[in-house]
Amino acid sequence: MERKQTIEVLKALADETRIGIVRKLAAEQSPVSGCDIVQSCASRMALSQPAMSHHFGKLVDAGVVVESKLGTSKQYVLNAEYLASIGVDVTKL
Repeated sequence: MERKQTIEVLKALADETRIGIVRKLAAEQSPVSGCDIVQSCASRMALSQPAMSHHFGKLVDAGVVVESKLGTSKQYVLNAEYLASIGVDVTKL
């Protein structure tokens, strides 16, 4: 099972946009508002909001990013502990 999870994480990280999202989240010390991070990344990467939501969904599904709901908004935080447990050092991405 662990091998399958590692493969899913690596697949999620095998995209330039998603690596950019992970780098941005790694620089933050606390959960980031979904609106803020999606809009920031979308404008910086010249992608639409739906495209960014798709990328965030892939990262959440793989366990790279943890999504939590706060009322009607979402917050995202990098799951650095999980990544470290499978050998991914986010400081080297």
